Amino acid sequence: MASGAVDLRRREHGKLDKRRRIREAARAAFTEFGYKGANMREIAKRAGVATGTLFLYAADKRSLLFWMVNDDLERLTEETFAEDALRVRAHDDLLDQLIYIFETRYRYWGADPELALNAMQELTSKRSTQQMLEHLAHYDDRHYVGRERIADLVRDHQTRGRIRPSEDPDAIAQLMLAIYNAAVRSWLRGDEVDLAWGIAELRKLLRLAIDGCSGAIARGAGGTSN
Repeated sequence: MASGAVDLRRREHGKLDKRRRIREAARAAFTEFGYKGANMREIAKRAGVATGTLFLYAADKRSLLFWMVNDDLERLTEETFAEDALRVRAHDDLLDQLIYIFETRYRYWGADPELALNAMQELTSKRSTQQMLEHLAHYDDRHYVGRERIADLVRDHQTRGRIRPSEDPDAIAQLMLAIYNAAVRSWLRGDEVDLAWGIAELRKLLRLAIDGCSGAIARGAGGTSN
């Protein structure tokens, strides 16, 4: 292999390793000091890079938070919607499929409720650098992928007669995501972030929504639902 190609591979490997160290340092600092208490100088020190180098990767703490969260959620999305994972649950009812999808995110956010709420609050902040706009665009793209996958599940249940075919699958997917987003925020703001309780409450809300989309079918089948 030519020396130029070897040097290029080494540089790329160095960048990936530096990115990993910065992400891990940010997670450790946010966990130890809280989002508001952590600072870029401390994160740079933990990552073993100069503060100026850190700013080349993240313009500010907010951008660094979303870099970390986007990477985490990207991994969760890939795992949740992997073909093998969905194939195993292909015969589950829609409610159980949705709980499977959303429970992984409840576990993620629940690991650090304070940081999770800060991330969700920053989503609606009007302060946006160019780098932050890119992170938000990435977040929106992944959200769209999730909505499309849920809409596909709804279409499958429509073909099986479990959801009224007259309903718009995309609208139902948006509704399910809206319920999740509201429920997870309410759960994180509670005095005690109990996973079992949170999932039980989410299940109640999703069940009401699903029954609303399949009620006429359920009544025609003798009062049972999916």
